[in-house]
Amino acid sequence: MIAVPVKTNKENPAVAPLFGKAKWFAFIADDTTEIIKTPMQGGVEVAQWLLEKGIDTLVFAEMGATPYAIFAKNPQIKLYHAGFERILLNDLLKALKQGKLKLAEAAVMQEILAHHEGKHSHNHEGHHHGGGHHAHHHS
Repeated sequence: MIAVPVKTNKENPAVAPLFGKAKWFAFIADDTTEIIKTPMQGGVEVAQWLLEKGIDTLVFAEMGATPYAIFAKNPQIKLYHAGFERILLNDLLKALKQGKLKLAEAAVMQEILAHHEGKHSHNHEGHHHGGGHHAHHHS
């Protein structure tokens, strides 16, 4: 079963940008799509809920490090990156079927987390101190 965070519970919704804030999740099994309201908020709780649902594939746009760590401990679940552009569920599923989506492995996840952290710029206190020899300049 495939799980995708979506913005609404209508036919062919847009994929929700943030995993932990998605109000709805689409569950796709055998070409049948069911959209269920997320019973909780926050990446960790949502991740646990999806594990209980027994999904084997998750497609998402953005996720924080904590829920990612939970999925990393459950290698039976394949994580795919939906990309950062707005995309509708049907287009996403088509891309998944055609093998066009990237698996969210460590390198891809670095990119996603950088993007994710970039939105929370006020969290940067204390992230980049110490060990003066690794200055990261993201131009």
